[in-house]
Amino acid sequence: MELSKKIQELKDTGFFENLIIERGIEKESLRVSSKGNISEKNHPPSLGSSFTNSSITTDFAEAMVEIVTPVFNDIDELYDHLFALHVFINNNIGDELLWPFSIPPKIDNESKINIATYSNNNEGQLKHVYRKGLAARYGKTMQCVSGIHFNFSLSEDSMKDLIGSTSKEDVNSTYLNLIRNFKRIFWFVLSEFGESAVIDKTFVKGRKNDLDELNDTDLYKENATSLRMSEIGYKSPAQESMNIHYNDLDSFLEELRNGIVKPYPEFSALGLKDDDGSYKQISDGILQIENELYDCIRPKRAAQGNERPYDVLKNYGIKYVEVRGIDLSPYEITGISKNQIRILDLVLLYCLIEESPKINDLELESINRNDQAVIKNGRDLDTKILYKKNETSLRDARNNIMQDLQAIAEQMKDKEYEIALKDLKIKTNTFDRSKSFHETGIEIAKDNHSKMLNMPEIDTTTFQQQAKDSLKKFDIIHNNTIDEINDFLASYNRNL
Repeated sequence: MELSKKIQELKDTGFFENLIIERGIEKESLRVSSKGNISEKNHPPSLGSSFTNSSITTDFAEAMVEIVTPVFNDIDELYDHLFALHVFINNNIGDELLWPFSIPPKIDNESKINIATYSNNNEGQLKHVYRKGLAARYGKTMQCVSGIHFNFSLSEDSMKDLIGSTSKEDVNSTYLNLIRNFKRIFWFVLSEFGESAVIDKTFVKGRKNDLDELNDTDLYKENATSLRMSEIGYKSPAQESMNIHYNDLDSFLEELRNGIVKPYPEFSALGLKDDDGSYKQISDGILQIENELYDCIRPKRAAQGNERPYDVLKNYGIKYVEVRGIDLSPYEITGISKNQIRILDLVLLYCLIEESPKINDLELESINRNDQAVIKNGRDLDTKILYKKNETSLRDARNNIMQDLQAIAEQMKDKEYEIALKDLKIKTNTFDRSKSFHETGIEIAKDNHSKMLNMPEIDTTTFQQQAKDSLKKFDIIHNNTIDEINDFLASYNRNL
């Protein structure tokens, strides 16, 4: 069915009138000193326990703060919550700052980057060893790349309005349709959300790259959108051999399982344990665990207790999608604006409504080529990509997508969606050779920090209480013995 007809049909049945979108955001930021150096300090106790605080935790590094919002139906409420969390954090990290870019600052010695620690129980050590494995496989520098994860779903009623069903199989199929379409137009997301065309030279120290020299300290690609998503960024060459098409949930889960349990020579050579007998990676497969799958979007469902993601998806089905390929917007204090959230809503609704045939190997290759073309050269709108089986310019493909998004925006009750689309200007890269990437990041971080310290009207008492409660919860956790932890790690993937 043509998109316009499908939109009209949904309008006639009241889909847009009654539409409820469920959204949550996870946002990573590095803590840095006033000189822009990645913090060597532990996660501040004033932010609570990184293991038991559901709102503020850590990602790869002890210095990498991860902010997690609850699910919201209202964009203003989501943004206000995210903003208030930033106020709370800035008021509780002393003289440190939150780095505003996705690409980390200058890293003179990556051995000084402290891998995040959690607790001396089975689950806490699993998280820590997983990160040790990431460091062994990819290096600490690459793991300090930050970004936005945007979690998106429809309410149960809206899903029923869309597909006439709430069965697990139909919902799974619908979200997989969305995922395939999102991969087809990820080039558009890269062009609109890409914010990493410059890096500090230390980011690629000892690694091959095709970047050009901007000044004494920085490298760049003139028309790049998101070097974060390039081969020097948050990528795993090993995962390119995985045959994931998202055509059905069973085959996706089987690929995921094989990626974990089948040894991969490069990672097997690292060994599972250090010389002292402690684990340094959880498995020697392409993936240690499910979370190591790097893709621009993933099917998800929150786990209850200690259930692992594979089992949760297999037993209960897909609940939401996690969009991962979004750079931090450096001039937004929260890393993302309300209008950017609206654009993501429109993109994901388009991916839900548009026809979504199965992806074959040939199309997957063209999807990857499109992404690479836009990552490296997406600011040049004459760049050629394959769009709906035809080679076309990025300019023409973008215009087509914008028209489709406009058709959806016109149906939304909130007219801010149309305004957000009108405000979506074509991006151009500007470079200041006289000021380093590192210096620019410090300036923005200091300005953001100053603003956050002067907002008495923002109520952060909820986050203060959360932090205190999380410390109390952490204090009563039962620690496991080294033997118990090693047995747990050894058996973790055995029954997958």
